[in-house]
Amino acid sequence: MYDDMLKEMKDKMAPVVEMAEINKKTAETLISLQSEYFSDFVTSGLAQVKALTEIKEPKEAFELQVKYIKEMESKITGTAEKEMAALTDAKEQLTALVEKSVAEMGEMPYFTDLSKFDFGSFDMTKFMPEAVKPKAAAKSTPRKTTAATTAAS
Repeated sequence: MYDDMLKEMKDKMAPVVEMAEINKKTAETLISLQSEYFSDFVTSGLAQVKALTEIKEPKEAFELQVKYIKEMESKITGTAEKEMAALTDAKEQLTALVEKSVAEMGEMPYFTDLSKFDFGSFDMTKFMPEAVKPKAAAKSTPRKTTAATTAAS
């Protein structure tokens, strides 16, 4: 009996474990991409500083900086695209998993039995405390204005 209960609980928790695994893989991918990018950024930054110290002409320094910025822009774009691809892939996997789990829930006896009941006429306000119940729209009566209230406004 205990083994059956443990197996049933394990089966019911399988989607949660799978979601955690998808999230873990995605996080590892993103961390790897960021680490690679940061390492490359530091290395290329140091190489750029070294190259700039050896240049004598301002025009050459400007051209070297423009080239460096374009290379870094390309690397940033490439990393961002890879990150977006990883996130999109994770989203698709998670969406498929949730859709599968919801479809399986509809097949459970508990939910199929609920479809026999008519909840359309169910009034939840019967069970609410008076202080929480929504108030019926009260008829508004026009206020009488006096000289004192007109002067105050």
